[in-house]
Amino acid sequence: MTAEVSSLRTSPGKPVTHHGGFEALNEELDYLVPLNAVKGTIPDAVSGTFFRIGPGRNQIGGQEFGHWFDGDGMLHSVSFTSDGVVYRNRYVRTPKYLAETRANKIVMRSFGHNAPGGIRKNIGRLPANCANTNLVYHGGKLLALWEGGRPWQLDPATLDTIGEHDYDGKLGKFNTFSAHGKVNPRTGIYYNFGIRPSFNPKGALTGKGAIDLYKIAPSGHLVEKGSFEVDFLSFCHDFALTENYMIFFQSPIAMKSPVPWLAGLIPFDQAIAWRPELGMKIYVLRTADFQVEKVFTVDDPFVAIHFSNAWEADDGNIEVDLTRYEDFSVNEQLRNVLHSKGDTSAGRFMRYRLDLHSDTIEANEYKEALGGEFPQWDHRYTTQPTSVMYAACMMGDDSTFFDGVERIDLQTGNVKTHALGEGRYTSEAMHVAPRDEDDNQEGWLVSMVYDARDHSSEVVIFDARTLDEVAVVPLKNHVPFGFHCGYSPRSFIG
Repeated sequence: MTAEVSSLRTSPGKPVTHHGGFEALNEELDYLVPLNAVKGTIPDAVSGTFFRIGPGRNQIGGQEFGHWFDGDGMLHSVSFTSDGVVYRNRYVRTPKYLAETRANKIVMRSFGHNAPGGIRKNIGRLPANCANTNLVYHGGKLLALWEGGRPWQLDPATLDTIGEHDYDGKLGKFNTFSAHGKVNPRTGIYYNFGIRPSFNPKGALTGKGAIDLYKIAPSGHLVEKGSFEVDFLSFCHDFALTENYMIFFQSPIAMKSPVPWLAGLIPFDQAIAWRPELGMKIYVLRTADFQVEKVFTVDDPFVAIHFSNAWEADDGNIEVDLTRYEDFSVNEQLRNVLHSKGDTSAGRFMRYRLDLHSDTIEANEYKEALGGEFPQWDHRYTTQPTSVMYAACMMGDDSTFFDGVERIDLQTGNVKTHALGEGRYTSEAMHVAPRDEDDNQEGWLVSMVYDARDHSSEVVIFDARTLDEVAVVPLKNHVPFGFHCGYSPRSFIG
């Protein structure tokens, strides 16, 4: 199929904005970008498949979804071969996507909006699974993840939807499975979690929350489950993993009352709020048996959305890198992101040190870092000390979206940045390790970059140490702004 570039192009003299990056991509495409069309040289180490996920559309039939998180999930794959670069994209065939495509209108309740039809169409109904947030290739399976439900499996070569994945029935209908599981590279074990209300032995709600824990073997089989109770049911998007611990920062984002949502009066997004009076705790769980090792109380509650790497220091204490927001006002911007006028929030990058021998928490900011999001690292060293973090960043006070990438030296605090230039915007960049013989090479970063000047996208490969753009792969279409990405050293060609 031949791709057609949308007609949304910047007119001469018209200000360049990022908003075109939210336009839907309705076509599903397959094509080869020949090597002679690539600007620069693709490193030999980048020879696998880069995956990217996010909302492929944020509206249907002229109706906008209530929140960016409601967009229907679309997978993009970029496979690097000796003949060139193969691009492919597919929507995940969830019930929401299929039903609303047939009707050409909103028909299902979601995170940020209710279904049309009033209480009768919404009472007791959970938000529809959009399969749009993150992905993982583990145990020979490619999964599209959305934290409010179960994962969806896709063929990694064709991106065709295989179906909802329940790990041989071990994930129940109402189990959730977060979009931010983590793999320990030394064991191949994939750890993940899901949040839910807490129930007493008689099946009644306790008014508290619970976090279910999952241990998935390298074979892809779910081999162990656990759970622990928390003070309240809260929005918990990510966690940190060390060799021996799973660490959860429970921020006070909670329901004011579940009744209006359960009754179908308001969507879930409007039922949760920033509630600092509830306090904040950090839970440290042992990976060996999923039991609580330590609970810390945080004096100044904040929001931790995404975590970078974490590890146990020589003294046995835990060091965690993360992005910090002072409150949950970022959700208002995510709700209105299609019409944002440049008020996109960026997180502050922080190091938290948790003393397991006391109740001490030490927090330090990487002060030279620009505000940003989507922290990444060399995943060969997940759970082990790393010295560098990479992120998408906002280059200046007048930036309206992520228009740069940065490299943060975690030992010195020094920061290197790369401005993408006028009209170019990005999101998460995935680290690709160098070949073993490249001892002096830090590796590469691969990311999608949207160019608002001609409403197109590029796959950009950066030198991880210098942030120089070493290769730019021009695509025939734009790739809508998305959330997360992944990389497999295997090149999947359908």
